[in-house]
Amino acid sequence: MELSSDICGSDKLEVGKPSGEPEVGKPSGTEKKQNYVSQSAVALRCRVMPPPCIINPYLKESGVVDADPLGNQRSKSIAAGLLPKISSGDGLSRYRTDFHEIEQIGYGNFSRVFKALKRVDGCMYAVKHSANQLLQDNDRRRALMEAQALAAIGSHQNIVGYYSSWFENEQLYIQMELCDSSLSIHRSSLSWTEGEVLEVLHQIAKALQFIHEQGIAHLDVKPDNIYVKKGIYKLGDFGCATLLDGSLPIEEGDARYMPQEILNDKYEHLDKVDIFSLGAAIYELVRRTPLPVSGPQFLNLREGKIPLLPGHSLQFQSLLKAMVDPDPVRRPSARELVENPIFDKSGSTGRIV
Repeated sequence: MELSSDICGSDKLEVGKPSGEPEVGKPSGTEKKQNYVSQSAVALRCRVMPPPCIINPYLKESGVVDADPLGNQRSKSIAAGLLPKISSGDGLSRYRTDFHEIEQIGYGNFSRVFKALKRVDGCMYAVKHSANQLLQDNDRRRALMEAQALAAIGSHQNIVGYYSSWFENEQLYIQMELCDSSLSIHRSSLSWTEGEVLEVLHQIAKALQFIHEQGIAHLDVKPDNIYVKKGIYKLGDFGCATLLDGSLPIEEGDARYMPQEILNDKYEHLDKVDIFSLGAAIYELVRRTPLPVSGPQFLNLREGKIPLLPGHSLQFQSLLKAMVDPDPVRRPSARELVENPIFDKSGSTGRIV
């Protein structure tokens, strides 16, 4: 077996006898059989030096790391080899080689999400990639930290699954579990019963308990980032995730779901920020209209003032008010939410399928 002379410009692999030895029973000079070799295999053969490894700051076993894991002495490595340009003029692309893109299913200021069929296993995935090339160090860091957080968190039923990530053409690609829809789609289209709302609250509280126990805060809990798959609610989009100890940069999410202390740049209780955001998201489901971005209602929510909710029990309303308490210390923890007796009494089975 031997590679053709210009392996980086060809996707063919020659299979046969070593050069100069004719095959038995056939005259010399007969062309050797040409077999197809995937473009990803060619790309691997062409890459002489692999990119450097990166410390994942979200992993406890990684030891002590700088708050800026990609700065200082690593900046040159980033420019030189950390973000290799895999897609070039010859058309090599891991995304295009491994996936068949079906349709765009989401977008934001910095990224796009596509439904894609993986050619090898025949399964559908959500593939998120940067909307623009990540040419600045800050942009690379911001994008990379989402992939690192997802990888460090690991598998949980109520968190969108993470499979792989890679850089290509100065863009970050993240392969994730494909869900049916986001909760925001159902926000105004359904009349939520208390049992259905409690189902969402309980499952996402379990997701928050899981990440908080690993020392990670989400900081962008909202209906847009809560997904549904076969009746199971899953927390996704960890683009603002940070460490509870404050050793990583803080980038708060949607201001409509942020408590006052975050808006005042007070970061002592980041886990309780997630509790407030979940409470605000649940309140939005109950009112069936988006939360305001300013005005009296915006201020009232940050002061823990929620009007009476007809059709909902006083126990539920008391829990909701506790979650949006202006004092983060008085808000329940994620574990306390999960263990709240309201879930034992609700008997909630209502789920979106």
